[in-house]
Amino acid sequence: MPSQEATADARWRRVLTVGVVLLVGSLVPSPFDRHEAFDTYGPDKWLHFVGHVAFAVTLADAFAADGTANPISGGGALCGSVLLGLAVGYLQQYVPGRVPERADLVAGVLGSMLGVGWWYRSTE
Repeated sequence: MPSQEATADARWRRVLTVGVVLLVGSLVPSPFDRHEAFDTYGPDKWLHFVGHVAFAVTLADAFAADGTANPISGGGALCGSVLLGLAVGYLQQYVPGRVPERADLVAGVLGSMLGVGWWYRSTE
């Protein structure tokens, strides 16, 4: 049976993995021309939403595994996920074919909120 410390380490490795996938996926240079209709409702909004759901859930789970109370774990995960979204938006301005968009941030915030809400409900 793995120790509690090994389990917590595995959870933080999951946070790192999901965070790196989200960051790299958001910063890969786009070889395609931008389609104006995608500014508000493009497929990337769905990817930001899903990525932040996954990141917020894994982050809240890791905080909780370290003994943090659930409301604080959820709040920390929400803040951490939103901060990652802000960092991605900032860094995208330096990547060819990428443009920081407010709609991406909104999708990430909504995904973070849903992820934390779902995680919190599953721990009750």
